[in-house]
Amino acid sequence: MAAELDIFTELPAAWRTNGISPSGVRALETVTILFPANFPTISPRALLRLDFDRNHPHLLSTPADLPPMPCIVQGLPSELIQSRGFEGYVDQLVDWLDKAAMLELNSVEHGWEPVRRNNIDDEMIADGAALRGLACPAGGGFVRRTRFLQLKKPGGAQYVRLVTVAGEQVAVEKAACTKQYVRDELWQGQGMMLVVAPADVDGAPRVIDQPVPETVSTVADLRDRAELYGCRRELEGKLDHIGLCLAQGTLTPAPLAIVFLVRRPFSVVGVGSDIELCSYVIDLEPNEDLLNGRGRVRLCAIREAISIALLRLASGDEVDFERPDWALLGCGSVGSKIALHAARRGLGPRIVADRSLLSPHNFARHALLPDDVDTGRVLESKAEALAVVLHRLTQPASAETEDLISLTETPEGRSRIAGGRLLLNTTASTLLREHLSFLDWESRPRIAEAHLLGAGVAAYASIEGADGNPNASDLAAEAYRLIAEDGELSGPVFSAKAEAVEIGQGCSSVTFAMPDDRLSTLSAGLGSVVAGWLKTEQEEGGQVVVGKLAQDGLSQSWRREEIERRIVLDGSCGHQVRISPRVDRLIRAEIASKPEVETGGVIVGRYSQIGNTFQVVDIMPAPPDSVFSAEKFTLGTIGLKASIRKLLKDSGRSMYPLGTWHNHLVESGPSTLDAQTAVRLSMRQYFPVLLLIALPGGYTCLTTETFQDRT
Repeated sequence: MAAELDIFTELPAAWRTNGISPSGVRALETVTILFPANFPTISPRALLRLDFDRNHPHLLSTPADLPPMPCIVQGLPSELIQSRGFEGYVDQLVDWLDKAAMLELNSVEHGWEPVRRNNIDDEMIADGAALRGLACPAGGGFVRRTRFLQLKKPGGAQYVRLVTVAGEQVAVEKAACTKQYVRDELWQGQGMMLVVAPADVDGAPRVIDQPVPETVSTVADLRDRAELYGCRRELEGKLDHIGLCLAQGTLTPAPLAIVFLVRRPFSVVGVGSDIELCSYVIDLEPNEDLLNGRGRVRLCAIREAISIALLRLASGDEVDFERPDWALLGCGSVGSKIALHAARRGLGPRIVADRSLLSPHNFARHALLPDDVDTGRVLESKAEALAVVLHRLTQPASAETEDLISLTETPEGRSRIAGGRLLLNTTASTLLREHLSFLDWESRPRIAEAHLLGAGVAAYASIEGADGNPNASDLAAEAYRLIAEDGELSGPVFSAKAEAVEIGQGCSSVTFAMPDDRLSTLSAGLGSVVAGWLKTEQEEGGQVVVGKLAQDGLSQSWRREEIERRIVLDGSCGHQVRISPRVDRLIRAEIASKPEVETGGVIVGRYSQIGNTFQVVDIMPAPPDSVFSAEKFTLGTIGLKASIRKLLKDSGRSMYPLGTWHNHLVESGPSTLDAQTAVRLSMRQYFPVLLLIALPGGYTCLTTETFQDRT
């Protein structure tokens, strides 16, 4: 069935008088719509008049004796009709004719539409950026090696798939073409690719701004197309050389790929470059076809080889961005997923470190699959296996398999894992975090963390400030405070009892039950956070990101907090005190509210045994029976025990009282009373006690530790 539509195009008034635009589109165009018998499952076809100018872009390839067909939608017209109705199809057709009249089918905003090709059987896998890089002012023909598979189908048709061999540019005589029969009309071997680039014109690149339909089917057609693209001389020089070698029997016949580098007025759609790759393939035979122009040429599609540029283009990321130098510590489930999320965006780590071996149960949640692992090896390292997959994504990484704490205890070991931009710890090991936080680095990398919390109900990520202030340990202490304040999150995180499941016999033969979809859901968010850190310059301070999964297992919410640099004091006995600026503001506000007397309260945070450091992240107000005077502050007791019990419960004992704070009205050091108080308090706990003294111009402190038998 067919129908005719009369479409009045929107021509400017100056053209409407003549009834036609300079581009050949008439004020009234009659379009024939052919409806197949199984419409609307199968798309209709729109036919323009037979003499419609075929040099417009977005035209489907049709023989010269058949009317041209506009390509009005990317994809199938039947899909458009199902989503927008037949009226939407007609609207697209009208819009196509209006843009054709104004020569706007190709525009800077949309991009240059590549030459339309139908019925492509062959394809080549190539690094498009590398091929475009061969364009040069002098032009030329460049021969590269390829590997190929060739399958001959019934009826004489065939399929050739070629893969370029990266960086292997050779002379024709040294191409070393081969062709071996495999089985069932299947051949494989080594062939050639000829990349042809035109020379500049008057010192400027040759730009081809005229779209033409694809008509190449013979070697003679190919030479004519090279003439159109301004590179006939470059093509014929190499083509005649290859043809002569074939005629003389000095070259093994094999598929020959030919790629023209055609520069367009603006960027080609979906490429990010103004150079279009127009590709063909010739199945060489030991004859003189290349010399006399009788050889058959087939259209060949180009598929981009895996490259950082391709991965970023497909991810919607900026292509021209140097791969960041960073290291991944921990190649388990979360670490492997973050690494591959990053690698698929061209941001893969350059160093992966983990001493563990892959075990069968790991594949319940690990990013790698059994096929990614060398099953012929009895012991497969997580780090080495991950490095292999990163290499396949064109992002090589070195693998470190030593114990991470032991490795970082020497300058040589630290230099092996200190990624220039970031050191990401995904092990969830508190011991490793504390060790890295207080390590004396020669050239300290920025340390970040990413792991799950509460048996997979939450995710945690952090990144240090400049020069390790705040450090990873400070950030963890701040995160505990933030989580404790979240009633929905504190329970699952601080009281989660993950159920251990047996995965074998012997020591360390248990893991925690968690489905891969849950782990992957939160790991994807962590991957996005890490990618953001890798792509942007960080502020002076640090950052904490916490994500939580709702009870439905689908909904997520994420909270990002900027963490300020710590106020650092040196205490007695080698202790260090690191105070949150938020705590400083709370203390100063309390002092301002009682200007004529000393005031104080309880300081809250954590004490790092490895760092020998107090981390002050919060305060508790003084009980109502506290005494405030100009001479001294005495901490009361009413309600204090209840407040401390609530703190310990809400934070799962991740935070606790570190000691007390009070202020002096004048600049002065700790008094005798302060020292006596510190000793008395230190006898009540198993770690040192901190007395923080706020002065008008800063802080001083007193730290005391009492060793005694408390049994």
